[in-house]
Amino acid sequence: MISVIICSRDEAKSTAVKSMYAAAMGDAAWEMIGIHDARSLAEGYNRAVQRSRGQMVVFSHDDVEVISPDLPQRIAAHLAQFDLIGVAGTDYLVDPRWQQAGPPHIFGQVAHPWHDGKIIVNIFGAHRPVVENIQALDGLFMAARRSVVSRFAFDAINFDGFHCYDVDFSMQVSRAGLRVGVVNDINLVHDSVGNYDAVWRTFGERFARKWKNRMMPPSGAHAYQVAVIQTDSRAQALEIMNPPYWRDEP
Repeated sequence: MISVIICSRDEAKSTAVKSMYAAAMGDAAWEMIGIHDARSLAEGYNRAVQRSRGQMVVFSHDDVEVISPDLPQRIAAHLAQFDLIGVAGTDYLVDPRWQQAGPPHIFGQVAHPWHDGKIIVNIFGAHRPVVENIQALDGLFMAARRSVVSRFAFDAINFDGFHCYDVDFSMQVSRAGLRVGVVNDINLVHDSVGNYDAVWRTFGERFARKWKNRMMPPSGAHAYQVAVIQTDSRAQALEIMNPPYWRDEP
């Protein structure tokens, strides 16, 4: 069974994302655990894990839309290889804003709604369907084995808001020697591009203090380099996010 965990205070978003996951899961055995009064994402996720029953656990924002097919099969296949997966992250964390590592250390691809019904695709790094040896993940979509969420909890003390819980959790897992990967073949449209405001910086500083002896030195790469492709539809975005040269991968 797959447990999908959503923290949402917005009834309309909660209803929409539940319907979306129901369609994406098809006939697979799954459940949704919704938390509508979370004090923080870390607190809400920890509470939901205790209620969940699945051997695979998905943590998802409430404003995502899965556009790739065969979601449960892809989750199961990737969690047969990895302990924790996400759709964007870095193998060289230099800053709580994981993109700061810059290329060639950032991976993943995420689509976003754009003007006039168009879709933009942000490609951080998608040279192959799966990237191994990841240190930290973005939290818009993560999936873990039950053994991971039984062993590790989200840090609800340091991250008692809605930022940096994700890079912290994935750092816990990767630093313990478990297998963390970015999967480029689970494709999402995310109705948010992030907001790195003063509140975020507060949590970024907490993360930096907690992990100051574990983050990597700057790599010299130029941060925030990303390919941005404008498309006319979700179908076109999906085509771009699954390039034909992947078929040559072993």
